[in-house]
Order: sequence, then structure tokens, then C-alpha cells
Amino acid sequence: HRRGREKTIAMIALDHVTKLYGTVIGVNDLNVTLGPGAHGLLGPNGAGKTTLLGLVTGQLRPTMGRIAIFGERPFGNSRVLARIGYCPATDLLERRATPREWVRYLVRLAGVAGPDATKATAAALERVGLGEASDRPLMTLSKGMRQRAKLAGAIAHGPDLLVLDEPFVGLDPVARHDLVTLVREWVGERSLLVASHLLHEIEALDAGLAVILGGRLVASGDVEEIHALVDSMPAEVKL
Repeated sequence: HRRGREKTIAMIALDHVTKLYGTVIGVNDLNVTLGPGAHGLLGPNGAGKTTLLGLVTGQLRPTMGRIAIFGERPFGNSRVLARIGYCPATDLLERRATPREWVRYLVRLAGVAGPDATKATAAALERVGLGEASDRPLMTLSKGMRQRAKLAGAIAHGPDLLVLDEPFVGLDPVARHDLVTLVREWVGERSLLVASHLLHEIEALDAGLAVILGGRLVASGDVEEIHALVDSMPAEVKL
């Protein structure tokens, strides 16, 4: 019987992972195992969230330890990278291109060509609701519209895992609500890893939580458990 021999492969698995930048520690001895679904990474600026996302998305190689995404090492692995969609915290630098040109470029980099790339681009732009802004230069669009373009570029090739780094920073309440709704709809079909320094942003996505401080994972659980943990900590107020 095969059932007895089958092993469930974790979506994300970090085994004693450390990333050093010279003498500076990005993340320190992380042990994390995450299955399919929505997961949030919570921590203040400089806690190591972006470093961890860089490791997960194959942009960084760990200094020590092992990392596996879908059971394989992600660094330089095109099979793994094709299954990941990444929306970075940084703004789009190519401001003269239109969202349609930018997203189609990313789709082609993911290995989709010809009419399929055009079709996938159009579907992603429609899904994020860019409308006629899809054919305007990025430099003429608002922050919220550029965030939509970034999200379209991350999901256009149909990844199994969507990784978002501080996706709602700088957005007004209406734009934040629209993007949260889009991401929640997408998560109903695939998996999500989102980093934020605001608890309510991750809470709005119905994601499980991992808290990172000083490059170390210090707590994990659902939103209620993290709320209880935060409420139990001593608070200092200065007037």
C-alpha cells in the first residue's frame, strides 16, 4: 500500500537557517515549517522579515542551514521559482513602462510565451482592477495603482505560492481595503506568505502568524493567540 509510505512535503521548511551580511545577522537559527494556506510574518522594521522572504524566494542563499520550498532548494532552482509569485516592498523602478508592458515582461520571464503571455497578462490586470490605467505609464499612476500593477505581476503566471512584502504600506484606506479583498480572494485558491509590521493587516487576511524579532522567530499561532501574547506583555507609555 502506497499510503503508508507517502510523506507530506511542507510548502516551506527552514532547518537551522542563518543568513549573515558580513558580521551583521539577517536571520538567526530559524526553524520553521509551513504547510499550504495563508501565513503572516509579523515584526518591526529591521526584524529580518525581508531577509527571510529573500531566502524563501531564492534571492538569497543561507549562510548556514537548509531551506526547502515545495521540497527543493529554491536558490537558482527554476522549477521552484516558477511556482512563486513575489511582490517586493520596493516601488517599481521602471516608471516609463505601462503596467501591461511590465506584467507581460514578468510573465515571459516566468516561461510563458506568445499569445499565452498576452492572455495571462490581460487576465491578471483585469483581476486587480486596473482598467484603462493598464496602458498608462507607471510614472503617471498613484501609489495604489502601482501596487495593483505589482500584484498583477506577481500572480499573472499562476504561482502556487504568493509572497508579499509590506504590500499595504503608503496606501489610503480605500486602496488598502481593495487590495486586501483581492489578496483574500486569491488565497482561497492557493497559498500566501505576507510580511508586515502591523498586526491588523495580517489579521484582515485570515492568516496564521509567526512573529520575528532580531532575526529570530519568537512566537507563532493564530491571531487570537498572538493578541493574548501581546496583551500579556508589560507596556511602557511616555507622555
